[in-house]
Amino acid sequence: MKPSLCLSLVSVVLYSVPTVADELFYDDFNSGLSNWIAYGNTSTSDTVVIDGLSAYLKETGSIERVINVSGYSDINVDYLLAARLLESADYCIAEYSTDDGNSYTQMSALTNGQDGGDFYPSSITILSSNSLTLRFRAQTGGADHCYVENVSVTGTANSGGENPSIVVTEQANFGNQLIDSQTQKRISVANSGMQSLTINSAQVSGADYVLVNNSCDGVTLNNSTSCDVTVQFEPTTSGLKTGALSLDSNDPQNPTAQVTLSGYGVEDNSGEYTENYQPLTGSGSVSRNQLTYSELNSSDAVSYLATTQAFALPSEAAQPEHNFEGTLTLIAPESAGIGQFTEHRDTFRYTGNGDDPRKHIPDFSFSFVQSGTHLIPVERGINLGSHPYWEYILEPGRVWKENSDNGSSRAAIPFSLIQKNSNCVHNGLMMFIFDNQSVSQVAYQIASETCLYYQFDMWGSVAATYTPHTVADSLALKQAHQAYERSKIETRALSELVSDYPSIGLNLANIGSGVTPEHMTAYGVFFNGVHYRAECSTRQGVHPYCDRLRMPSYSTAKTAFAGTVSMRLEAMYPGYMNTDLTSLVPETANDPEGDWQDVTPNHALDMATGNYRLSSSSMSDEGSTANDTGFFLVLGHQDKLDYSISRYPRKSAPGSLFIYHTTDTYIATVAAQNFTKSQLGSSFDVFNDVLVADIWSPLGIDEGSKDTRRTYDSEGMPFGGFGLTFLSDDIVKLSKFTSIDRGAVNGQQLLDPAELAIALFEDPTSPPLPTTITNKYYANSMWGKSVMVDSGCEVMIPFMSGYGGIQFVMLPNGVIYYYVSDNDEFNWDTSAIELGKLAPYCN
Repeated sequence: MKPSLCLSLVSVVLYSVPTVADELFYDDFNSGLSNWIAYGNTSTSDTVVIDGLSAYLKETGSIERVINVSGYSDINVDYLLAARLLESADYCIAEYSTDDGNSYTQMSALTNGQDGGDFYPSSITILSSNSLTLRFRAQTGGADHCYVENVSVTGTANSGGENPSIVVTEQANFGNQLIDSQTQKRISVANSGMQSLTINSAQVSGADYVLVNNSCDGVTLNNSTSCDVTVQFEPTTSGLKTGALSLDSNDPQNPTAQVTLSGYGVEDNSGEYTENYQPLTGSGSVSRNQLTYSELNSSDAVSYLATTQAFALPSEAAQPEHNFEGTLTLIAPESAGIGQFTEHRDTFRYTGNGDDPRKHIPDFSFSFVQSGTHLIPVERGINLGSHPYWEYILEPGRVWKENSDNGSSRAAIPFSLIQKNSNCVHNGLMMFIFDNQSVSQVAYQIASETCLYYQFDMWGSVAATYTPHTVADSLALKQAHQAYERSKIETRALSELVSDYPSIGLNLANIGSGVTPEHMTAYGVFFNGVHYRAECSTRQGVHPYCDRLRMPSYSTAKTAFAGTVSMRLEAMYPGYMNTDLTSLVPETANDPEGDWQDVTPNHALDMATGNYRLSSSSMSDEGSTANDTGFFLVLGHQDKLDYSISRYPRKSAPGSLFIYHTTDTYIATVAAQNFTKSQLGSSFDVFNDVLVADIWSPLGIDEGSKDTRRTYDSEGMPFGGFGLTFLSDDIVKLSKFTSIDRGAVNGQQLLDPAELAIALFEDPTSPPLPTTITNKYYANSMWGKSVMVDSGCEVMIPFMSGYGGIQFVMLPNGVIYYYVSDNDEFNWDTSAIELGKLAPYCN
């Protein structure tokens, strides 16, 4: 194949193009990849080329090259990029870094529709830099392809201005570092001006940073010469740690150059690590009549819905004799389970009587490591794939031995299918038998979910392969898994709440009574340090791994993500929540009607921007068809943002009227993302680097929960208002952090106390906005309900609320009550009154 050169130029011009330039680097890849550092699935291609060979990338393959550009300005980068067979979530990306790879700026990206094999030329110009790192990378599936050709870097030698000019990186990221351990980073300082540059002083701020080597203090640098300082990072607590290196000099344009310092303190989880984790002592004598050895090793598919107990760890399970480490691949799952699908509810008529892709599980090729009797997936969180409707979330499972399995070992894995671009979660179980080299068929079934509009059973079995191999960072994965298991709040059966408090006359029938039982996914109570949880029911029996049952957040994310991270930013940067959105989200400033003037993140989190269409009901705007097609169903960030900004006209003063808009929360999330990048650097992400790093990781939130729905484009903007998933332990930890612990972790205050008091309805000087829903209020992304709990005693109860019937209730007597359901039922008054017996609401 000899592709054409695409005439549609993809170009990002940052500064004027020089007229005279020196060649600093050139590679046409005809000699291979020897000039680059290659990672992952990379090679060369002789099919999609301009001439000779091209660089070939797939999956997460990437190539990097560091180029010395010190002493040059107007640095021009030219290259050609091509792609083949990309799906909607696949990209071929070109990036550069001017801070030694701490952060990258995208030059161009190809996606679906630009994947015919034609080369797209791109050119950017950078004013000046000490160093330049080029990176080309793939973000694709296994059958999608990226190609790079003719990379050229040129620059104009500095002719020298009359003034000294300091050149230093803007940020230095130290990455993750164990608490009370040290790492160092050398930072170069250069002079690009013709006159001598004198460094008067170099100083470091930030409690976790220290200057350990300084060859710059008092030094005079001639043109194109440099000196170095070495900064040491030694965190004493967990979470994001920031600081700054300040360089005072005689540069008239930049007399105090600042280098932002950042890094993360992380706990050392290795001390309590056990190689043979939770060993089994059973005899292996297990009576089994479903998913037997002969059924799973037969050429015939499993054709029945098994009871959930067929997937459970038996009481007499014996220690497994094999160690699973490698990749499990299902062979053609799209052709398995035909006819083995039963609808229970299909509001939007997704599937009829005929076959449909929704009736089959997606392609499956994932790696696992084994820690004793636990089987841990390497890829946690939402696994994006090429299936048009489903994406996997995998959970740790169990491994054991049964005597009837002919010497093999047996494994069970909880998993979920989450709807693409949505938040419905359908819960499943897998089971297979394996030895050191081979694997049986994999039986799978889905018989429960949290989804108001689409409920079904899906089951079958599919042939599989096991490819043993060493998994990178397997020890770290095992340590993280065991650390989470140790961090879980003590859990007891809900029935033990009665036996633990026998004198109060607690009636368990009143707890959870507001929800139809067959639509209850999970519910529980937290009190006095103990999580009391009911059994997790499915249509095929009690779920055997209730602690690993994945559940959607829906709009509880508005509190747990958007509201919480905004209060974290307010604590870090006082005044953030009252900054004009027009300075945080440039698109709001460009609104032709000026509807976003004087609107702040606080207003957006309150859903009181003053912009709306209908006010007869607080929920009137949210349920429109236009909202579905213009916001919820679109995949790209810019489309979501444009709709969010332009949909609703200004009708009242900001802060005066509550009208429910998920679009407002999206704008608040975009503001938080932009602000985070402006403060910490362009490579930082408000979800990963603020919410997760500062709060969720120290809290012990599950690894699979540390992910969020994002837009399906190179922006990858977190949704903010929905799109998280939780385990029941996560729900309790997050609710406890917000209410009982007052936004503190391990004694460290992480949320702004004043804004949190408003969110908990405790600040009489900042009352919440009323809604058209009886006795319900809203503030800082938190719902509140006024409830008469005792004779003559009325309390305001804060709670998080999610679509379909999801409620996390933070009762003012130190009790947390939560339930996750999918029958549109939002009734917990009876439960709240009953739980008042544990501790009084009013004195």
